[in-house]
Amino acid sequence: MSSDRPTPSTVRRADPALQARPSKDSFRPFGLPRWIGLFLYAFFWVVLLVPLVRRWRRRASWPWVRLGLALGGLALLAAGFAWSHSWIAAVGGVTLLAALLLSPAADPDRERELQARHQADYFLNGGEFVSGRWPGSSVHSLNSVPKGNVPGGAGLYLLLRGRELLAVPVKGDGAVAASLGVDSIREILVAGESYQPVYVSEAKDPPRREEHVDRSATTALELVLRDGERLRFHYTGAFSKHLAETAAHGIYSVRRLGSADGVGGESPEIFHIVGR
Repeated sequence: MSSDRPTPSTVRRADPALQARPSKDSFRPFGLPRWIGLFLYAFFWVVLLVPLVRRWRRRASWPWVRLGLALGGLALLAAGFAWSHSWIAAVGGVTLLAALLLSPAADPDRERELQARHQADYFLNGGEFVSGRWPGSSVHSLNSVPKGNVPGGAGLYLLLRGRELLAVPVKGDGAVAASLGVDSIREILVAGESYQPVYVSEAKDPPRREEHVDRSATTALELVLRDGERLRFHYTGAFSKHLAETAAHGIYSVRRLGSADGVGGESPEIFHIVGR
């Protein structure tokens, strides 16, 4: 015999304790005190802001923005002292300090852009140009006044385009300051010795950690031209010799590719060199 009474449905009642819980506060993560949430919010806001400001500092218009910040900071600082409002003076001081400290930042893609702009095959670190007269330039030494193309004592990028060596000042608009054909180079000297590539297997000479690093070490790279002129470059730092040998090998390789004693215009050993 069936019953006419309806089957009671299962009802899940709300937790009465939910009514006593406060609303979710974004400044109280994981139930931590509010002041910790405010600190974390400010910290991560700064962390995310730093890359954005760095991108701003790479723009060509950043010096004008920096000047505007400095003038604004000075105005706020003066207004704070004039109106006896310490918080306005503090904001102005922080703004002025930021304008002084946030200098223009170097573009990490600048080297690749220069290589593409000049259609160069290889990009080398030229170190600091010390002395020598480039073809077509009247600059002869570190202390001479540049009338031509290569500023004495300036950092240089060296680019290899075909069989042409280009010199581009590190500080500048990226224009080629001077150039010469690699065929006009008679000899390449590294630390006063003629550069001769030597292949050394890592099995025979494995990498090892140096116990004493000389950060003030200087290695000279010299390009001796066929007319007797010498172009001298200095590399400074713990990796000065490596940088000088890398630049020397790049120039040596391009010069060797077109030499008469190469095989089909190529010298097979130049692709396996680590220098000496």
